[in-house]
Amino acid sequence: AMIELHGIHFDIQWDKFEPHSSFFIPCLDVKEAKRIIKLEAAKRKYKVRTKITTVDKVRGVRVWRVQ
Repeated sequence: AMIELHGIHFDIQWDKFEPHSSFFIPCLDVKEAKRIIKLEAAKRKYKVRTKITTVDKVRGVRVWRVQ
């Protein structure tokens, strides 16, 4: 499913997002990113944890599937 942040589309493969795995989305508006990610995860009844992180000097949100 596609999510859009800052006009950029990210293809999140929710069906392959297994518990205890994670993905990183580079973005500046981390508050909005976390809001959208949590909404999409709730639609699928996934429990996720998000954290603002920096990967290779790029700020964004790391998302872990807890359950």
